[in-house]
Amino acid sequence: MHGSALKWCVCMTVAGLLASGSTSVWGQQDPLANPDPGYVASSGHPFVFGSAHSRGEADDLDARVADLEAALQKMKDKEAAAKKKAAGKPSIKVGGRIQLDYALFGQGASSMNHYGDWEDGVEFRRVRLYASGEAFHVIDYKLQMDFADTDEADQDGGAHPDQLIQSTAFKDVYITVKELPLVGHIRVGHFKEPFGLEQLTSAKHLSFLERSTSDEYAFVPGRRIGVMAFNHTENERLTWAIGAFRTELENGGEPPRRFDDDGGTSVTMRCTFLPWYDEATEGRGLLHLGTGYSYRDVDDGTYRFRARPESHIAPYTVDTGNITNVPDVNLFNAEAALVYGPFSVQSEYFHADVTRDGAADPAFDGTYVYVSYFLTGEHRPYDRSKGVFARTKPFENFFLVRTCDGDLACGKGAWEVLYRYSYMDLNDAGVTGGLISNHTIGLNWWLNPYTRMMWNYVNSRSTDGDPAVTPMTTQHIYEMRVAIEF
Repeated sequence: MHGSALKWCVCMTVAGLLASGSTSVWGQQDPLANPDPGYVASSGHPFVFGSAHSRGEADDLDARVADLEAALQKMKDKEAAAKKKAAGKPSIKVGGRIQLDYALFGQGASSMNHYGDWEDGVEFRRVRLYASGEAFHVIDYKLQMDFADTDEADQDGGAHPDQLIQSTAFKDVYITVKELPLVGHIRVGHFKEPFGLEQLTSAKHLSFLERSTSDEYAFVPGRRIGVMAFNHTENERLTWAIGAFRTELENGGEPPRRFDDDGGTSVTMRCTFLPWYDEATEGRGLLHLGTGYSYRDVDDGTYRFRARPESHIAPYTVDTGNITNVPDVNLFNAEAALVYGPFSVQSEYFHADVTRDGAADPAFDGTYVYVSYFLTGEHRPYDRSKGVFARTKPFENFFLVRTCDGDLACGKGAWEVLYRYSYMDLNDAGVTGGLISNHTIGLNWWLNPYTRMMWNYVNSRSTDGDPAVTPMTTQHIYEMRVAIEF
């Protein structure tokens, strides 16, 4: 028993010595304390302090973060300086369009005898460049020139009196003050008078190669120098525009200038309304209604109506010539359009009352209606703030590529089929300008929102006089267009 007690005492003594030794080794520190900022915990030992290498990495990371913050600050300063510089001058956007047309004509014997031989042709219908932008958020501007405009010239002593020569013409050249109280916007310059749905829809977005016979400078005034106020309601269901314009030359394509002390002014207005617009589908369903009016004070006492059979390459087939002793003309317009998914229908009616001194007052009428259907399911987009139709966007752009396994992959673009009927009567009160009616079948292929190919067939019947005296003639027109915007 005494031996066991002795052994127990020896073991306790050794344990005490070991405990005191370990305390001196640890330096009598609290093992949970962290005296070094470089301290890290290691899975190998619960208490391992950071080395010089780990502290160097931390310093390097701090330096890189500081450099990144400095670079970001420089970017912010540069962006702020650019915005400040830009605020001191108008912004600018540059773009344009190219439209190349080709037309083939077929004529019956009566047409050949009456109008002569229509030669097949090719032309750049429009080659335009523009610059537009805004200044200080309340001013915008546009400068657009057309390098493919045409003027008529008698270059061969009357053999071809309607021969066309190339010219450069002003198109949209204006300045607009925006967001004004009551009136909304005021525009000054050279631009389209507010009259006609098809006319005010840009040629970039037209369904057919040409506007209807009644529209293309027959009953619709086109571009003039003037001032116009326009606006729309907050919900964009109602638009209105009214302007005063100075009459220039006949079709608005010549240099926009006028020198005359006697008349030559017009007042033109338009109002549109959307009784129905499907907000959920952003306009895949809508009903558009509109009306327009133009009072035109005639400066030299002569006024003229004429039109082509919906091909710019074709000659004029109906023409009143210069109607004399005309102090003023009143133009009226009614417009309607329905969009129901890929299907749409659009129509307009035009009426002109011509006042004549010392003679009966003639009145002329014209109309068109057309239907459209997208085979690929798209619809005709609508610009609610302007009351016109806008750019078509295919669900899938066209492409044709070979895949990695050797097969062909293709995007089809958007395909649209169309039909239009148009009619115009220029015979009344002793004026025999003629009658014309057209049936047009169309096919459009949008490769993408900015590139399109168009094909039209026009069956036109016309006479340039009284049909009881001058027989109706038939013309067949096959035309196509390749167009791109940028």
